Amino acid sequence: MPFRPERLKALREAKGLSQEQLGKLAGLNHSIITKSEKGKSRPASETLDRLAQALDATIDYLHGRSFEDIDPAIAAAHMAFDVFARDPGVTPEQRERCRSALLHPDVPKTARAWHSFAQMLELVIGPPYSDSSGGTRLAVVRERRPKART
Repeated sequence: MPFRPERLKALREAKGLSQEQLGKLAGLNHSIITKSEKGKSRPASETLDRLAQALDATIDYLHGRSFEDIDPAIAAAHMAFDVFARDPGVTPEQRERCRSALLHPDVPKTARAWHSFAQMLELVIGPPYSDSSGGTRLAVVRERRPKART
């Protein structure tokens, strides 16, 4: 299947990036992105690699071979989650905590945003702790309020 220019544009827009911003992330001149999105030129293999990496996407997605009939924003979130989940610095607990957010409409759409989301979860929920069976559980964080004066 050949490169699908509409997929590049839809994915870039789903991530809230301008052509200039994507060009900077991918190390490409924005005119290459403009021509690629309009179908005026087919990006070279190296260019496709750079675009896919900058968009936390796969080349298969840009060729229309994955996430068919799926909204680009949903595809963006799932592909970015996959990049985040493959990071060796991400713990299994972080992956599982974040995975449940994939159903939310405001889910992160970049791997960087997934990392930020994982950090926020740890701040709010607290780090997982081990129980006596060797498994992990969420630590319960309780707010301590001062007693009311009477």
